[in-house]
Amino acid sequence: MDYGKSFSFMFKDKDWLMKVIMGGVFALLSVILVGIPFVLGYMLEVIRRVAGGNDQELPAWDNLGEKFVDGLKLLVILLIVSIPLWLLACVMGVFNGIAANTNSDALTTLVALVNILVWLLNFLYGLVFAIFMPAFMIRYAMTRDFGQTLKIGEAWNVVRANIGNYILILVVAYLATLVASIGVIACVIGVFLTMFWAYLVEAHLLGQYQQKYVRGPAFKIG
Repeated sequence: MDYGKSFSFMFKDKDWLMKVIMGGVFALLSVILVGIPFVLGYMLEVIRRVAGGNDQELPAWDNLGEKFVDGLKLLVILLIVSIPLWLLACVMGVFNGIAANTNSDALTTLVALVNILVWLLNFLYGLVFAIFMPAFMIRYAMTRDFGQTLKIGEAWNVVRANIGNYILILVVAYLATLVASIGVIACVIGVFLTMFWAYLVEAHLLGQYQQKYVRGPAFKIG
C-alpha cells in the first residue's frame, strides 16, 4: 500500500480546490447533521473509485441525491451496529439514578460495581465498533447492499484480509485527523476544510486496501 499517496492524491485533480471547499461546506453542515450523509456518500464514491484503480481525480459534486441516499444508508447501518452502545449507556443512566436516590450503602456499592462492569463492556464494544467501522464502509461501498453489509462474518473477512495493514490504516487515518486539526489556525471554516481532507485520506486508504487485499466476489464498481 502507498500510504503517502493517500495524503496527496486529491491534489492531482485540477479542480481539487473547489471540490474540497464543497466538501468542507458539507462537513460544516454535519454540525447540524444535514451534511453527514453527503460526506459519507462522497467517501463511499472515493473508495469505489480507488478500488477500481482510479485516483487521478476526485468525484464531482453531482448526483447529490444519490450521494445523500448512499451516505444515509451507511449511517443507518452504523447506527444499528452501535445500538449496544446506546443500550449500555441507558443501563448506566438507570443505575446512576438508583444510586442517587438510595441511602443504602450496600446498594450503592452494588450499583457502583455494576456501573464499572457496564463501563468496561461499553469500552470494549466501542473499541470493537471503531475497529469494524471501516470494514462496514468498505463492504457497503463495494456491494451497496444493506443486508450484505450487516453480515459480521463478511466484515471480519475484510479485517483479516491483512490485519496488519488494516490496523495501520486505522492509525494513519487517526493521524490524518490530528493533522487536520491545524485547520483551527485558519478559523472555523478551515477546520472543516482540513477535516474533509482527512476523510479523503481515509477513503483512499480503504480503497487501496479493498483493491490490494479484499476484492473477490464483493468487488463491485458502480
